[in-house]
Amino acid sequence: MVTVEIFEDLQCPDCTRLQHMLEEKLLPVLGDEVEFVRRDFPLAKHPEALGLAAEAQHLRATEGRTAEWEWRKKCLLSLGRVHAPVAGRDHAGVDVDLAEAHARGVAKTPTVFVGNHVLIERFTAEELIAAVQDSQ
Repeated sequence: MVTVEIFEDLQCPDCTRLQHMLEEKLLPVLGDEVEFVRRDFPLAKHPEALGLAAEAQHLRATEGRTAEWEWRKKCLLSLGRVHAPVAGRDHAGVDVDLAEAHARGVAKTPTVFVGNHVLIERFTAEELIAAVQDSQ
């Protein structure tokens, strides 16, 4: 099993493109071969991103991965029209993701790590599939 680690901002247009790519091209082809791990890297230029990320992590902790992924999908596909539902949600998990992202040199979203490969911002489904296949 290959781990694909995605650092994303839930108000990022390029992350929305990756969400479409996941649903339409990657999960149908790689679903059983890959573990997708979603991490948060909210950008300061997106005012709701931190709250949306905190809510995603809250849902993961309280309701599980399916609820988290549905929230992320809703946020990404609405691109800025969803607002964080709970003001003051704990950001500790987001802070952990941010620290990890900074330690690994993440500066843009989405940034995807697959084995030795790093895909940044704009890449194709074919490039991501090739990185997964190379990492098997």
